[in-house]
Amino acid sequence: MRKIFLCLGLSVTALTASQKAHAQFAPAHSDTYLDSRRDSELHHQTLARMLMTIGMNPDEAPPLDTVTPSAYQMPTRPFAREETPPRKPHRPLPNLPHYNPAGSYEAPRRIPAVVQVNREIGLSMTGAWSNYKEKPLWAGPSTGYDRETGWVPGFQFDASDMFDMYEIDHVFLALHFALGDGNVGYNGSIWNLAGGIAPYKTSSHRLTTDSRIEIGKGFMVNNSFMITPTIVGGYWSWNRDIKGGEGVASSSEAYGGFLAGIMVHLDYAITDAFVLRGQLGWTELLGSRMDAAGTNGTFHLRPRPEWSAALDFDYRISHSIHLIAGVRYAYYSFGRSQSQLQHDGPFPYSLYEPSSWTNGVTMHTGLAYAF
Repeated sequence: MRKIFLCLGLSVTALTASQKAHAQFAPAHSDTYLDSRRDSELHHQTLARMLMTIGMNPDEAPPLDTVTPSAYQMPTRPFAREETPPRKPHRPLPNLPHYNPAGSYEAPRRIPAVVQVNREIGLSMTGAWSNYKEKPLWAGPSTGYDRETGWVPGFQFDASDMFDMYEIDHVFLALHFALGDGNVGYNGSIWNLAGGIAPYKTSSHRLTTDSRIEIGKGFMVNNSFMITPTIVGGYWSWNRDIKGGEGVASSSEAYGGFLAGIMVHLDYAITDAFVLRGQLGWTELLGSRMDAAGTNGTFHLRPRPEWSAALDFDYRISHSIHLIAGVRYAYYSFGRSQSQLQHDGPFPYSLYEPSSWTNGVTMHTGLAYAF
């Protein structure tokens, strides 16, 4: 019996505790409770609508609905539709960009005309006029000069390049070769039978070569003007054959030697297609010699300078073909040689080559290939 009463007591206690817990966490849904919950929910919804519509155009704001919906919908703000610009059709570029070693691509730059004229290979026809004269030491004022004067045809070849090397830009390298071959007039003098000096006129065959190499650096004053100082070195030769006649034997002489000096190139672009080119030069004739037929030994001439000035033009016919032409003036001389013993018998005698002076003008015209 005690056990029965004990079980009933425990059951009543557990039921009372569960009712209190249900009343605490799930109160009874009375009309008052439901009205308060509904008012609170409407208040929160109204506040949320007010916060969401702050800053909206009143005309765009949707009307407030105080009726409690089954599912709450957030207010939305209409946005203007952005119009995207039409896409342009793709067109291939006429010139592709080139890669810069620094790590970026750059648009190709057009080579200035004053640089392009230094990147050519040209061949020209030439006409060279020269006036050579010499006078022995023993000749008096009435003797006259030993002189050669006349025009000689020929050709010349020119090749040059201008490039960048490491940190040095506009490095200049050029080659020049010229050849002249023709007859000129000779106006000299001979010993007559009476032991005096008589004038003698005839012709002389003249063959000349001129080979030079230059290296220097160009300095861009602006896109239209460049100054290029260079050092120059080369070799020259001159063969002369004086024709005989009237009891006078013919004679042959061969000259040759080296040269070294400096030159300044001045290039000015009047337009992108037409460039004026000037040159000013000074070289020293070194190791000059003369060998004459029928004589003993070689006559070594004393060094003398050569002064030159030139004015050329370069006209671009097409992208790679250029018309070139110009005129060059040069003045040079040879110093008197040492005496060379010819006969050491009972009547010894010696010969020497006298001092000489030469003025020359060379005109040329031709075509050049630009690369």
